[in-house]
Amino acid sequence: MIVDDGSDRRFGVTGNLVMTTYIEQQQKAISALEQGRVIIDFQKLQEFDSSAVAFMLECVRSSKSQAKFSSLPKALRGLIDLYGVADLLDISRG
Repeated sequence: MIVDDGSDRRFGVTGNLVMTTYIEQQQKAISALEQGRVIIDFQKLQEFDSSAVAFMLECVRSSKSQAKFSSLPKALRGLIDLYGVADLLDISRG
């Protein structure tokens, strides 16, 4: 689920981001990105797998490299490092 926090540029990913929820989450994210909401907050993300990395890369592609990511769980950062894609993602430490 994508949660709009009321800011013009931020939206949050909540719930699960796994293989079975990827398409739904991605469709909502693309819609938000098209509205100019390019800061993607993972603070309320509950469960994820490698689909989350694919989700992030697709957000970067869909936003023409404008997407930024915040509040990533430590384990997700680990997957990003494992796959060697950290340089492709704009990740804030907050």
